Amino acid sequence: MTERARVVARVCQDTPSTEGTPVRENFIWDLKHTPSIVWCPTYKVASTTWMRNFLRLGRFNEHNPRIPRNLSAEETEKKRLMPKYGATHSAAFAMYGRPPTESERARALRDSVRLIIVRHPFTRLLSAYRDKMAKRDPRPRKFKFEDLQAYIVTRYRSSRSADASPFPSFPEFAQFVIDSTGNFSSAAQWKEHVRCWVPYWAHCGVCDYDYNIIMKLETMEDDQQFLIALSQLNELRTETSWAHLNGVSSSQLAMQYYKNLTRHQMLQLYKRYELDFKLFQYHIHDYLSVAKDA
Repeated sequence: MTERARVVARVCQDTPSTEGTPVRENFIWDLKHTPSIVWCPTYKVASTTWMRNFLRLGRFNEHNPRIPRNLSAEETEKKRLMPKYGATHSAAFAMYGRPPTESERARALRDSVRLIIVRHPFTRLLSAYRDKMAKRDPRPRKFKFEDLQAYIVTRYRSSRSADASPFPSFPEFAQFVIDSTGNFSSAAQWKEHVRCWVPYWAHCGVCDYDYNIIMKLETMEDDQQFLIALSQLNELRTETSWAHLNGVSSSQLAMQYYKNLTRHQMLQLYKRYELDFKLFQYHIHDYLSVAKDA
């Protein structure tokens, strides 16, 4: 953990200022544990799993009369954390709202474990594609992902293509990301125009908040046990379930999808997420070796 934080500090020091980084409003402020935890949730990186973890820690729905009383403890626990009974991201943000004054927020940030969870930028992008571009009725509906699906197919699919799918292919989506973000230079631009695949540095103000606990999806089992022990999150000591982990993960499928991109496309995607790669010590070499023109 110390080495990860050192690398982030060094990369931030060597990086020109990311002017326009917006102040993060959507932290989870868990000030009930010692040390307290301030967490920046990131789309497609265990955010739903850890939202549920924090709801569990806050005893959410413990006395909800809508939940049947004749269930086993295991069944009751499962229902408590279902969206059907109100266990949503919004509920977690409401339960762990930010301190009311600027001085209280500054003190909380100074005294807390400042947490971010990351994964390889390419597997995160694939996860976003699978969740938002390759299925019907992607949530949240307010972001109108179905309209974006249709736009990408219209804009990037050749009239000679034999692909009749209503969903963009992964190469079509990748080219859209490349083209639509090529002139972005600030966090404000990313956050104004993009949903679900904003870089970590822009979404969480990585070079502004001095994160000192950096958990990685690739080493999550050990990393989360470290956090659980550090802040004595006793209710989570035996928790092993993962939200959304149905079937094969994007990490396992990554090479199968990326082999349909060219080296040039991969390198362009890398440039869009280059700072994330450097901040969190990820590499592109294995991906380049499977490119369709490798």
